[in-house]
Amino acid sequence: MQTFLKQFKIRCGYSIPYHPQSNPVERVHRYINALLRVAVSRSDAVHDDWAVCLPYVEFSYNKKFIPGTKVSPFMLHNGYQPLYPEDLANGPIKCQNKTYQEKLEFTTEMFEQMEKIVREANEEAKAKQKVNYDATHFDVEFQMGDSVLHFCDAGLDKLHFKWHGPYEVVEKKSPVKYIIKDALDGQLVEASVQQIIPFYGEEPVYDDDDEMIQSRGEWKSLKHGTFVVFKRHDDVSWDHLHVGEITQAYNPITGAIEILHYVDMGPNDRTWDPAKSMEKRRIFVEYVDPEGNSYTRKRNTTQLIPGSTEFRRKYALQGRESITIIVKNFNRRLHESQRLFKEK
Repeated sequence: MQTFLKQFKIRCGYSIPYHPQSNPVERVHRYINALLRVAVSRSDAVHDDWAVCLPYVEFSYNKKFIPGTKVSPFMLHNGYQPLYPEDLANGPIKCQNKTYQEKLEFTTEMFEQMEKIVREANEEAKAKQKVNYDATHFDVEFQMGDSVLHFCDAGLDKLHFKWHGPYEVVEKKSPVKYIIKDALDGQLVEASVQQIIPFYGEEPVYDDDDEMIQSRGEWKSLKHGTFVVFKRHDDVSWDHLHVGEITQAYNPITGAIEILHYVDMGPNDRTWDPAKSMEKRRIFVEYVDPEGNSYTRKRNTTQLIPGSTEFRRKYALQGRESITIIVKNFNRRLHESQRLFKEK
């Protein structure tokens, strides 16, 4: 295959399996398929006409300006925007009296400028897409021995389960690829991180009152990476509130969540106004030193106390370690300034 590609000067790139976001060609195919669907949906057309319509669809795509620029793919390839029949009626085409060398230099400079404009626009678009993607996604990492379910679409009808398992994680080959073992027959399967989810076992059957059922539903709705405002039941002061980030979502087996504690250093930390955005609050990550004392990094602090760790704590739905959720699921993007400050 490599010899064939080299012979015909074909540049081949690879994308991550089961991760269409890493393959921009998929987005182009989506646009082309949409136009072809419209073209062959006419009353006088048949689906076999798609091959006839394809050159016109390709031309339509190539003449569109790349977002954030006034440059189209046709211009990048030919150096000018395509002309239409109506352009000939709008006026005579201007003739440029230039020598061959002047034309060559002008065209070369124009191609370099267009390439620079498109590259900068692509980088800006990628940065915006990363912010939007990171706002609702988080990295998933499995440890050796974790139980997982494997997504396997075997082409069966819709009534069959597509998540199979449980499987056991036996090897991590890369940040996005794992080797899992079937708990029944010991078969080893290579799976992408996109194809496996944590398996916590059978969820126990509860015989609770309506209030506990409502609380459990609220805890299940807490999303990983979002922020919550809560009150601890073991606090001495009844009006003291806490803010934290959900670092482990609700586990139906243990009935617990994990929260990374933050401290609101504003003047009114005892009264929480839900209308006030988190980015306007002075919140900082809470740390615990080796002696068990908690503290925060003030703005003029450059180093942590040696041996300190972030204050993460598991809270159960029932018992002394329980909490009451006051405000839940703040947008994660509102806290990037604090997260960046924490990592410096």
